[in-house]
Amino acid sequence: MSQIISDLRKKNGWTLAEMSKRTGVSISSLSKIENGQSQPAYSVLTRLASGLDVDFAELVGAEAPKQRCVGAARTISRAGEGKKLSNDMGLYELLSTELAAKLLQPMVIEVNPRVSGHPAPQSAHSGEEFVYVLEGDVIFEMDPYAPTLMSTGDSVYFDAAQTHSFYAVGPKTGRILSICSADTVDLLTKNLDKK
Repeated sequence: MSQIISDLRKKNGWTLAEMSKRTGVSISSLSKIENGQSQPAYSVLTRLASGLDVDFAELVGAEAPKQRCVGAARTISRAGEGKKLSNDMGLYELLSTELAAKLLQPMVIEVNPRVSGHPAPQSAHSGEEFVYVLEGDVIFEMDPYAPTLMSTGDSVYFDAAQTHSFYAVGPKTGRILSICSADTVDLLTKNLDKK
């Protein structure tokens, strides 16, 4: 991913400051990402994809999407074959990366336990999110609500723009299915700008 971001910046002749303006990601964070010193959170990845006008899957190194998600488009993701990336929250497996311009981004996340004495990794991104616990016990935190224990089979649907986090309970990881919507406002703005 670091190479993809660096190549996009150089191809467009942008400085880190210009790229920061386009994406809303700080110059220092962009530099760390480009140099492979940081694995960005999902919220940062979505801002990068939107600001750089590239498909989310392409940004994280999946093959360029083969088709746009219109009409009778479909894609099948075989078990364990999704594009993988990791950050402080856990190991993400992105699904259906073959389709560009999807309204939903499905992924299975192996959620790490919280590191004692450290805050849980947090996220906040545009759109809505649905999470279904596939395995284990997971704590869901979201401002302004109290932390909630969720077990296998439990689900939550929420405004993803609110700061939120997930972490596994105990020494084992948990697994969740997360489906995030694209930001309708961003999509409409992009479409209007192209007309």
